[in-house]
Amino acid sequence: MKLPEKLSKWLKPRLRLWRMYNELGYIPWRKPRKKKEKKPRKGVYIGTREAIPFLNNDAKRTFSHLLLRPGYMMRDYIMRGQHERYLAPFTALLVFYSVFTLIVAVVKPGTEKDSMADSLIRGFSDAALMDELQDEDAHLKIDDDGTATFNVSGEKLRTIVNTMKDALLLTRLDLYPEAADAPWKQSLAAIEGDLRSKGIPLFLGNFLMIWLVLIVVLRRYKISASGAAAASAYVLCQFCIFMFLALLLSLGQNTNLGLILMGILLFIDYCQMLQIGNKKALKLTIKTGLWYLLFLILIYAIIGTAVFLFAMSKV
Repeated sequence: MKLPEKLSKWLKPRLRLWRMYNELGYIPWRKPRKKKEKKPRKGVYIGTREAIPFLNNDAKRTFSHLLLRPGYMMRDYIMRGQHERYLAPFTALLVFYSVFTLIVAVVKPGTEKDSMADSLIRGFSDAALMDELQDEDAHLKIDDDGTATFNVSGEKLRTIVNTMKDALLLTRLDLYPEAADAPWKQSLAAIEGDLRSKGIPLFLGNFLMIWLVLIVVLRRYKISASGAAAASAYVLCQFCIFMFLALLLSLGQNTNLGLILMGILLFIDYCQMLQIGNKKALKLTIKTGLWYLLFLILIYAIIGTAVFLFAMSKV
């Protein structure tokens, strides 16, 4: 027998086994393991398997299935109602991102201040400082006839810049404790620090955006708003796994996923979850990206307009 024939004969049953595993989530003829008899313990006891993430069966199964068969797992949970086999979507979000935040804090400390919001805060601070150092002639204008008029354009610009900076600082007071100059700001900073330690800011904004997009995109497939929320949570957990892999492969230097990689992951999810062809899944992935961009522009436009109007009202 030639080598290609041997390879084909060896590969066919394994590919069939892989398709069966993807469809069912388990190998049907494998006998379940016998449960070990546990020694009775007196009093209240919580073992390490219940206390440490990824050591209980549901968490390990959720992690492995999101890595190997993510779309099939979402279909099991959302469309087939197999809720007992996996971690609940929001519980999975908290577990995955809490562990990821802890790892990033150890491997690459200081990354919390590398976001776009922090760049904007530094930019607004520099702009306000430069405006304060300007000459008084920027505010006092002498006409040809010798009369002096006060120019408020510089004051308006400073007020707008400071208002936008303060609005951004309100969302990151735990990272800028010097800005918490009032008791209510100190309380808000404590709440934000507790939420950040659980990794919630890492996924909250993206979760809401992807949820809105999936409500629109998956409506024709008869998936409800709660199903779209579960799908968006599992998609973000899948992204978290690959963020951890990126951190591992880059030796702790990078955690960002490229736009192409996120599109590929979403394409695979659609193919497996909705049982559609590659062409339809590609169109759905592009449609998801366009809707996400549209919602992002609308939300930033609304927030920017509200902050600008509030700053103008203070002048």
